[in-house]
Amino acid sequence: MTFEEIFPNIIPNREETVKRFSGNLDLLEKFVRKFPQDENWLKFKEIVAKDDWSQMEMVAHTLKGYAGNIGFTKLFEPCAEVVKLIREGNQDKAREVVPQAIAAGEEIEKYISQLD
Repeated sequence: MTFEEIFPNIIPNREETVKRFSGNLDLLEKFVRKFPQDENWLKFKEIVAKDDWSQMEMVAHTLKGYAGNIGFTKLFEPCAEVVKLIREGNQDKAREVVPQAIAAGEEIEKYISQLD
């Protein structure tokens, strides 16, 4: 598959995202392709797997910013919710939202793995 073919599946707001990259689709593709190895995505999954919430707010916040800049709305939204809930002191509810973020990130990885 090409980047153009997976684009609408992983980045729903094309116009806004491309504008953030000054119209440079090659640069955007470069960042998208790096997502599966992104240190914050890997750290997020590690924290969840180990159930180590000591760094969850910081890592979820950083991942939220990364996802928002790249246009990964499906990942951005649950990360934003996790951060909000942790800041409100509602860790139990945040734990319920985390699987949505993991599923979104894994879906993005699935599409990226199909790139030529």
